[in-house]
Amino acid sequence: MSKIRYGIFDVGQVCYPYSLEPLNDYCYEKSQNKDEFEKKGGVKCFDYKPFMKGEINFSEFCRQLCQFCDFAYAPEVEPEIDKAMHDGVGDFFPETLKVMNFLKHNNVEICLLSNALPNLHHTAKRLARKENIFVSYELGLLKPDVKIFQAVLQKLGVKPEEVFLVDDKPQNVAAAESIGIQGVLFQKENFAEKIYQILCR
Repeated sequence: MSKIRYGIFDVGQVCYPYSLEPLNDYCYEKSQNKDEFEKKGGVKCFDYKPFMKGEINFSEFCRQLCQFCDFAYAPEVEPEIDKAMHDGVGDFFPETLKVMNFLKHNNVEICLLSNALPNLHHTAKRLARKENIFVSYELGLLKPDVKIFQAVLQKLGVKPEEVFLVDDKPQNVAAAESIGIQGVLFQKENFAEKIYQILCR
């Protein structure tokens, strides 16, 4: 049997589906230049990295988003933007919950590692212990930078071969594997089988 101690899971698109469509719809309705908004590709083409890395707060994020989408910033738009972002959070995938439950019964602890939007920090917190939740805005790093995986290993006090990563982005899986972490590309249909194979090695 393997000596896996931790299973590290991405959050959006792995623990639950996440969509920017509610935010895109909100910003489109507010935009003073809808043609230009669509030419830009909507909010999907906005740069979220400074917010996810903790370099700016939510108010500044909203200011920059309003500027990108061509509508005036005012403090009252902040809760509206926040609500639109929360509306993009779907229900937990039953497949993921089933795997997590299996792991817990086999003494494998659950961790979360997300390039997270800070205002959505609480949406998956019940899935793992507080000390096992790692987010980009606290680490100041974003996947697929290998430094973020190294930071998590250090905080957990484990070797790469003692953990596996489940992520929906191939580049993140590849980065983790480059330092010896076993990677699983998330596909609802067969990711559980891949994890079972890792545990039985």
